[in-house]
Amino acid sequence: MKGHPIALIAVAAAVLSSILGGSAIVATRFVVPEAGVLVTILLRFAGAGLVMLAFTVPRMRVRIALHDLPVVVGLGFIMFAVFPFFFTMSLAHIPAARGALVLSTQPLMTLTLAALLGRERFTLMNVSGGVLALLAVGFALGDRIGTHDAAAWKGDLYMFAAAFSGAVYNVFASLALRKYRALVASSVMIPVGTVAIGVLILIRGDWGGLAEISMPGWIAVAYLMSIGGALPFFLWIWALEHTSPSRVSLAVTFNPVSAVVFGAIVLSEPVTWRLLVGLVGVIAALVLANWSMLRRRPVVPPPGR
Repeated sequence: MKGHPIALIAVAAAVLSSILGGSAIVATRFVVPEAGVLVTILLRFAGAGLVMLAFTVPRMRVRIALHDLPVVVGLGFIMFAVFPFFFTMSLAHIPAARGALVLSTQPLMTLTLAALLGRERFTLMNVSGGVLALLAVGFALGDRIGTHDAAAWKGDLYMFAAAFSGAVYNVFASLALRKYRALVASSVMIPVGTVAIGVLILIRGDWGGLAEISMPGWIAVAYLMSIGGALPFFLWIWALEHTSPSRVSLAVTFNPVSAVVFGAIVLSEPVTWRLLVGLVGVIAALVLANWSMLRRRPVVPPPGR
């Protein structure tokens, strides 16, 4: 793991990625009623992929070694096809707040998987940070989690699958993608997810929503492709290159909180005192998990070296 201060910058990048992801949830609400869920995901990934290629190609070669291609394609499939599929299926059965709480188990899943594979070790600080983040999100969204749907367990199961797929991606991407620049990796992986979602839509024959998108909807789509798509995807991959997967995954707990905040700004949804307390708890969890880095002073070489 790279140390202080680059690792702290990586944590900040992951937090910004998660915050932008929360804003993308709000933008998605404009598009989904018109286009449908899968078409919205396809447009987001297709646009983000084109943005990444347009930015990357003039600056560097987008080239993956043949023996690394199955790993990169597999990671792209997990993160940009499997994860959004399970996430979407979950929200068909449970409220978004309940789904966000289940998704907040991802940091602990990531830490456990990384420890089992020898990538990290359990410490009091990182375990406490993961637990505190989960409790903070639960408290912040506690008044919105309930559902009377008898099939709510299906939604929970789908979201656990989404959290686990995200944890698998975090651990293996942080190891497998170190030899490639974040721009190169994301320029390959995002199109993989786009193709997979496109095939699913083709099989289902669910293209009709494209013709139903209004002008405000296309503006939201443009946001989902760029600031709400390409940028957070790049930041997340870059963060995984420069610090441990458990520290990066902890930032996912900012996603539901930021979604509520942006919902209040854009959609005039209420911000409760529980949300503010939960936000403080999430920030405290991030500080707790990174306490060892925050206390560590960067090594300054003696003059003349």
